[in-house]
Amino acid sequence: MNKPMIAVTSPLRRHLCALAAIVPALLLCACGTRPAAAGRFAGVPIGTLYMDANPEKHAVTLYGDTGFSMGAGSVLNLKVRKFYSFPGGERGMPVFVRVTWRSGEAHLQSDGTFVGGTVVGDYTVPVAERIPDAVLDFVRREGGSLRLKVRVVDDGVLVGWDVEQRVGTGEVRSLVYRMAGGDFCEDRIDNGVVVVPGWERPPVGTNNLLKARQ
Repeated sequence: MNKPMIAVTSPLRRHLCALAAIVPALLLCACGTRPAAAGRFAGVPIGTLYMDANPEKHAVTLYGDTGFSMGAGSVLNLKVRKFYSFPGGERGMPVFVRVTWRSGEAHLQSDGTFVGGTVVGDYTVPVAERIPDAVLDFVRREGGSLRLKVRVVDDGVLVGWDVEQRVGTGEVRSLVYRMAGGDFCEDRIDNGVVVVPGWERPPVGTNNLLKARQ
């Protein structure tokens, strides 16, 4: 008489099966997040990415939510700042950004990321969801482009935004910034002189952080 066969599943196989069940759900969530965020920003040009640090940080890499470098600085502080253009806004407003900084002998790679040395800060913070609809409506109504700002601080990352507009006619044109919001606003500097002081309004503690890797 034939005995019924009993399937024996190893612990490793059980883990792999569980992972196989989870991964599609994770991919679905990941794929659904960016289009949802992109929908809010439809018709809103994204102009410039601004980066600084307070106090000074070294070997800073800013990653977008797709995992690629959006910007980097060997030294960042309130005077040494970085400006990047979003070409036509094709990259869109990131759902979140991750920022790392290092000490020691760090080296910048061709992909715009730092390696080597010791990672002393690694934080991921939300971006797109924090920008109010009122700011997006202002850009659609009044023109200009949305500007994303990132400031690295000792215990996390501050996120700010404003609307950049060109005013004036002919050759006499200048940039103005309106609807500033978020955790900070940088100093407005003209010919090396601070004409409008900036401010910082960080969240209580570090509750703007999604996660911290130490």
